[in-house]
Amino acid sequence: MTNHRTKREVSANRATVIAQQAAVVRRYTYEGASLAALCRDYGVGIGWLRWQFDVWDVPRRPRGRTAYPAGQETSADERERAAFARRLAEPGLLEQSVVLDLSSARGPGAGVSPLAVPVGGVRVSGEVTVGNWGEALIVILQLEADQERYPKVRQRKPLGSPWEPRTVCWGASTPVDDWPTRGRMFGYHEAGVIEYTAAHTPSSAPVVQR
Repeated sequence: MTNHRTKREVSANRATVIAQQAAVVRRYTYEGASLAALCRDYGVGIGWLRWQFDVWDVPRRPRGRTAYPAGQETSADERERAAFARRLAEPGLLEQSVVLDLSSARGPGAGVSPLAVPVGGVRVSGEVTVGNWGEALIVILQLEADQERYPKVRQRKPLGSPWEPRTVCWGASTPVDDWPTRGRMFGYHEAGVIEYTAAHTPSSAPVVQR
């Protein structure tokens, strides 16, 4: 993602983080703020903030987990997870997936969160659609932290206002309306490709899964 900040602005933002160490650590450790949300709020890079947390000896949460207050933890949509489990040729990729933390944009207790499944094996592409530009930025920051599993993270060219849904993609580019090809690039087995295609072409004749 392109960074338009000057060197002076970057240095000033980092100095602010260091000066506000106690507040930054409290937000991450006790209030559930993600690294991506802190990067957005303070205008620093996620790689630098991870390094700074290591300097401060701040214990890191497992990837994809957020320390929400009791009763406010978000989780992946189980229907989405089940659909991936049915369709993926290599369902083990689900164990490596990230539950995207959008709490800073949606507020605590906002419900289920999108699931980002990495590339691997026959899966060469992935994408997730979120509510607006702000949520897309948070997703990009989270996925850019793991460029091996989420290469070439980018936002699909927006078609409307910043408040319309946005799609964040990673891996190889996929054709827009060729659903079978998209399904195969997403790593689905043939029965999964049929199910995915049928789900996205409701006006076509029913497809019999064999």
